[in-house]
Amino acid sequence: MLKSIVNAAVNWINAGLPMICLKIVVYSCNPQQMSHEDEEILDQFNKLKVKWEDVRPKTEQPKIVYDLYLSYSNSDMQKVKEIEHLLKKEKTDIKIFSEHQELNKEQAWQTEMFDVMVTCARIVTMLSPQYLESRECLEQYNLAMCCDRQTSRSVLAPFYIETIPSLPSYMCLVQYVDVRIREGSNEKMLQNCKSFLQLITIDYTKIDNQVEDKDKEYDVFISYSHENSEKAMIVLKTLSTLNSHRIFYDRNELKAGTLWQEKLYESIDKSTCMVALLSPEYLQSAVCQEEYSLAITKHFQEGDFRLVPMCISNMEGIPQSYSKVHAVDARQDFEGTCLVVCNAINSFISMGFMNPDIFHIDQTTIDPDEILFKYREQYYQANYEKLIETREKLKTITTSATESKQENQRNEQQLESYHTDTGPNGNYQYDVGFSYGEANKKYAHFLHHVIEGRWPEVVTNFSLNKNDAAGFMESLEKSRMIITFLSSLKFLEVEELHLALFRHRGGTTGHEVIYPIQVVPPSMRPTYLKLIPCNVACYDLHWKDTIVKAQKSGQTLFDQAVLDASTDLIATGTGISSEIKLALSMAADDIISLIKHSRRQQSTNNIYPRRPTLQESSTLCVFGKLSFGSCGHCYNAG
Repeated sequence: MLKSIVNAAVNWINAGLPMICLKIVVYSCNPQQMSHEDEEILDQFNKLKVKWEDVRPKTEQPKIVYDLYLSYSNSDMQKVKEIEHLLKKEKTDIKIFSEHQELNKEQAWQTEMFDVMVTCARIVTMLSPQYLESRECLEQYNLAMCCDRQTSRSVLAPFYIETIPSLPSYMCLVQYVDVRIREGSNEKMLQNCKSFLQLITIDYTKIDNQVEDKDKEYDVFISYSHENSEKAMIVLKTLSTLNSHRIFYDRNELKAGTLWQEKLYESIDKSTCMVALLSPEYLQSAVCQEEYSLAITKHFQEGDFRLVPMCISNMEGIPQSYSKVHAVDARQDFEGTCLVVCNAINSFISMGFMNPDIFHIDQTTIDPDEILFKYREQYYQANYEKLIETREKLKTITTSATESKQENQRNEQQLESYHTDTGPNGNYQYDVGFSYGEANKKYAHFLHHVIEGRWPEVVTNFSLNKNDAAGFMESLEKSRMIITFLSSLKFLEVEELHLALFRHRGGTTGHEVIYPIQVVPPSMRPTYLKLIPCNVACYDLHWKDTIVKAQKSGQTLFDQAVLDASTDLIATGTGISSEIKLALSMAADDIISLIKHSRRQQSTNNIYPRRPTLQESSTLCVFGKLSFGSCGHCYNAG
C-alpha cells in the first residue's frame, strides 16, 4: 500500500498536479516506541525516497506520435468505429491511437496509459452514459486533464456521442464536439468532425511548442443568444469586412477542450467593446445576463471599454438596468442599422472616436466594491442579531437520558431522510463542500470546526484529500452547498469556483448554491470575481466595530465552538484575528441556517430567503441568481 501511495503521488506531481508535499501519517498505539511493523514501513519509505529523490519532473514537451487518442467504452464500439472511419476518410494521413487500454488494477498510477496519451496531439473522449459508468474511462478522462496541465496546451477534446441525462458539472464546463446523430441524419456529425479536424495539424514541431494564448485580447466581443445566431453572424461578417478586427465570436473561439465559462469571462475582460444583441431570448439566458453584467460594470468603471446594446426584437418587462445604457433600435432595419453600428465601432477602435448616436456617453461611474459593501452592510444589520438569537436557541441543552436518546433518533431519521434527496449525480453525499487553496486553508479549517461544533450532524467533504483533484471535484458535485474562498485563487481553486458557479446558475438542478467568502479585498482582475456578492467579507469594518463595542460592554461574542476552533488552530501553529473569527462565526450560522432551509424547501429555487434586495441602481449580477432590481414595462431604445 505504501509503495502504491508514494509512486502514485510522485507520478501525479510529475503529471502537473500542483502538490508540494504529501504527508503520510502512521498511527501507532505507542508513538514513543516504534514497533517492528513501524520500522518495516519506515525502511520501505526510505528505499522509496532514495528511488525518487533524484527524479525531477520532465520539463521538455513530449514528442508527438499520434494526432488523436480515442478514449471510449467498449459498449460504444460501433459508434466509435463509425467516427474513426469518418475522421480517416476526411484526413487520410491522420494518425489515431484507438487501441482499448485496460486499467492496471495493481497500480494506482496508470503509467502505460499516460505515456501514450502525452504523445498524442488531442485526446478524444467519447462521452456517453456507458462512458460515465466505466471506471477506466473516467480514469482516462482524468489523465487527459493531467496532460492539459503538463503540456500547457489544450489536449482534451470531448466528443458527445450519446445524450447523457446528467453530465457531471466539471465535464459540462469543457467545450465538446457534438457528434450525436439527430433524426437519423449524421450531417451534423460530419460537419462538426470536419471543423474539429481543422484544429489538427501534422506539423508536430509546432505542436510540441504550442502554448495556448490565454492572454489573447479582442477588439469586439459579440454577446448574443444562440436563438439569434443568424443576426450575430451578420454582425461578425460586417465587422470583419470593415477591418481585420480581433473578434470574439463564441463558435470560432470556444474550441474543443476549452473551459468555456472561464474563457467567456476572461475574454470580456480583455475586450475593448461589446455588442449585445438584446432580445427576449437574450434576457432568458443566464449566461447572456452574466456577460451583460460584466460589460455594463466595465462600461461605467473603465474609460477605455464601451458597451453597445442593439435592440433586435420587441420586449416588455425587462430589468431597468438594461436601460442604463441606451440601446440602438435595430428592430425595423437590422442589416442597415448593423452597418451603421459596425462603422461606429470601427472608428472607435481605429481612431478612438465615439459616435454619440451609437455610444452611450456620460460621466456616471459604478464602483462594484462600494455597491457590494452596502449590500453586506444591509445584510449584517438585518441579520446579525437574528443569527445570534437563533444560535442561542440551538445551543445544546443538557437533557435526561431519555430525551437525549429521542433527540438522537430524530437526528438519525432526519439524516436518513436527507440522504434520499437527489442531486446532480444521485444522492447528495455532503451538506457542505469546501473549496479553498493553501492561502485560505486555516480559514477553511476554522470555519469547518465552528460549523461542526454547532451542528455535529453536518456532513462535509473537509477531510477529503485535495490532492485527488478528480475525487475532490466529484465531492463538490455532490455537495448541497459549496463554500468557496475568493481570495488568492490558484489554478485548481479557479476550476472549483467555476464548477460552483455553473451549479449555482442551475446547470444541473434547481437549488444548488455557492456561498462565497472574501478574506481580503478582491484585485482589479478578473472582473467577475468582483461581481459575486458575499454575505461575509472579513475585511469589512463592522466586524472590528462590533468587537470594540462588545469589549466596552463586556459582551461575550464567541461561543464554545469558536473557542474550540481557535484552540485547534493554535495547536497547528497558526491563528487568525478576532475580526475574522467573528466574520467566519456569522458565516457558520448563516450556512447552517441556509442548509436547513434548503432541506425543508426542496422544491424552491429561493435558497436565500433572508437576503436583502440590492439597490435599484445596482447593475450587478449574482452569478446564476439575478439581483437587477425591479423590471420596467417597456424598452426605451435610444
